Amino acid sequence: MIAGGAMKGKKTPQEWQKNIELLQSYPSKVPGMENDLFRVLALSYDNLSKANVKSCFLYCSMFPEDWEISCKQLIELWIGEGFLDEWHHIHDARTNGEEIIEQLNASCLLESGQYEKHVKMHDVIRDMALWLACENGEKKNKCVIKERGRWIEGHEIAEWKETQRMSLWDNSIEDSTEPPDFRNLETLLASGESMKSFPSQFFRHMSAIRVLDLSNSELMVLPAEIGNLKTLHYLNLSKTEIESLPMKLKNLTKLRCLILDDMEKLEAIPSQLISSLSSLQLFSLYASIGCNGDWGFLLEELACLKHVSDISIPLRSVLHTQKSVDSHKLGRSIRRLSLQDCTGMTTMELSPYLQILQIWRCFDLADVKINLGRGQEFSKLSEVEIIRCPKLLHLTCLAFAPNLLSLRVEYCESMQEVITEDEEIGISEVEQCSDAFSVLTTLSLSYLSNLRSICGGALSFPSLREITVKHCPRLRKLTFDSNTNCLRKIEGEQHWWDGLDWEDQTIKQKLTQYFVPK
Repeated sequence: MIAGGAMKGKKTPQEWQKNIELLQSYPSKVPGMENDLFRVLALSYDNLSKANVKSCFLYCSMFPEDWEISCKQLIELWIGEGFLDEWHHIHDARTNGEEIIEQLNASCLLESGQYEKHVKMHDVIRDMALWLACENGEKKNKCVIKERGRWIEGHEIAEWKETQRMSLWDNSIEDSTEPPDFRNLETLLASGESMKSFPSQFFRHMSAIRVLDLSNSELMVLPAEIGNLKTLHYLNLSKTEIESLPMKLKNLTKLRCLILDDMEKLEAIPSQLISSLSSLQLFSLYASIGCNGDWGFLLEELACLKHVSDISIPLRSVLHTQKSVDSHKLGRSIRRLSLQDCTGMTTMELSPYLQILQIWRCFDLADVKINLGRGQEFSKLSEVEIIRCPKLLHLTCLAFAPNLLSLRVEYCESMQEVITEDEEIGISEVEQCSDAFSVLTTLSLSYLSNLRSICGGALSFPSLREITVKHCPRLRKLTFDSNTNCLRKIEGEQHWWDGLDWEDQTIKQKLTQYFVPK
């Protein structure tokens, strides 16, 4: 009806084409869209169970059109905004955030993205969410979103005094003589290659700001005045060009989330800065390889923080790795751990609270194990990547990781089985393989010259979607059976595939269609 109304009175092909393009690209600009369609669509919004769920939905409109939103990042932003404050523990808040995303998906207000663990908004739903966030369009500047490489002039900024949430994507900002008045601003998301710096004193009048996300920008220097934003709860500097953090950040005593992932140029974090952030719950420095990739000196400061319970950190020394294991506080808090170049480390004992594990170039490592009590499982671990550990014999501890989703093993020349049946380990075949790899979706095995089998027992891989096998000449058998129903891609050399031994040729016939020679 609305589309028909938009075409009413249009007689020439040019007028029709113009309106078709308008419907496709800017549906909110179509006459009748706000008063008619948005009010109908808003019924789904009105039926959402709680006020915080509605806030979480409206927040998704802050991202650009067709943007693939990381569920992890979205939930962390919600935590920073206070939408999940009814959950005092950050892991409970994450779980609640995941449930909200499922609810929004079920209500067709969000849809699954192309990438794993990403969501996106349909353009019309996004326009409706912005309309609602701006109080049915009555307060246009309550939420300001600028995208696609615009130059933002000073007179535009002067009109944003009442803005509560601002999203600047790949923009450049004109310098001005007077610092802008952002006294009502609670959220600033600023990303993109064009975002290299901010005008002088840009952050001076932000007395209410809770969330500041400058990630994925070309920012080289963090303005020291950010240290005066004492209301800040969330700061994300991931994938920026920043080399050091100013000591003034120690003033951010209300900060709950500090995210510094993939900061390749970060070399300096002042001593006693992190320990000054007394409200910190989440600290993430994952894949930031500055300071020789070893941030172990921060462990003591993190261990002193009362509320911190979610840590992601890279380590490069046996001493610091052992400290992370010996500390009860750190053992329970480190969720993502990257170990690289830990010379002399022969054994690594993992915490049962670990979620993501990466081990690179630990040339002396022979055994990875976990200290579990009777009946316990390695239930939180979801991703494992082991590369260039030539003495590592097996990964039998993964038999106790029932929720493992992704496993990648490369250049581990001593490994003959991923999960071994060696009786000395004290694990029976039934105990090993009852749930092993039952939810695994991605498996990559490369340059394992002595690998003979994944597991001596039978594994059906009921959830496996993709497997890659490269340069594993002795792996002659895959333990797939009729329960391997999700597999959609098998990547490997043609001669390896042709030489595999199959107990049931019908399984081979069934899977051949998914083989991709590499």
